[in-house]
Amino acid sequence: MLKLSKRVEYALLAVQEMALRPTEKISAAEIAERYTISQSLVAKVLQQLGRDGVTRSYAGVTGGYMLDKPAEAITIAEIIRIIEGAPPAIVDCQGSDDHECSAHSTCTIREPLTILQERIQATFSSMTVAELASPRTFVQLEVS
Repeated sequence: MLKLSKRVEYALLAVQEMALRPTEKISAAEIAERYTISQSLVAKVLQQLGRDGVTRSYAGVTGGYMLDKPAEAITIAEIIRIIEGAPPAIVDCQGSDDHECSAHSTCTIREPLTILQERIQATFSSMTVAELASPRTFVQLEVS
């Protein structure tokens, strides 16, 4: 099953927290304590996000991090790209050289899985941090 890395998960928790409290500086320690996660890993992902202009850091005793642009302007795909460099692949052959797949010459699912991969990426690209911070804004799918 598709699974996001801990680094992406922590980055999403951090930006969600900042989106929920847009006027407050929030420390890596505070985020780590709130979610019972690794403070050093939270600090590392916040630094990565800062280098790409998603967050801004403030030094000093009252320092911390804030979003550097509106939560509506930051997509989940952007967070994943910053932290991982690329979207997660649903199968090993996605994004790799054909020769790495032993079944490449006989594979009948590569094209459909490529389409699925594109749809997943489109979903990540369409969802913003603002939506992550306010899940009630999601359109609920009806189950028939």
